[in-house]
Amino acid sequence: MEEFLTVGQVADLAKVHTGSVYRWLDDPDVPLTKHKTANGRVRIPKAEAEAWVRLRDTPVVVTLSAGSPVATGAPS
Repeated sequence: MEEFLTVGQVADLAKVHTGSVYRWLDDPDVPLTKHKTANGRVRIPKAEAEAWVRLRDTPVVVTLSAGSPVATGAPS
């Protein structure tokens, strides 16, 4: 059986505010599926949330015009 997380649990996992999670759910470029319960509560598949958090935490290396690589998205 598939496990689901609440918006608050996803926010805790990603270390962001719940408002960020709601924005992600409205963004067609973010691979998260919103499921609503019978009482209107939002749930997100746990596997999708964990994969999205891993993807967000992956540093991106950008090469500037001078040719020197710069890591972005990584905590300093």
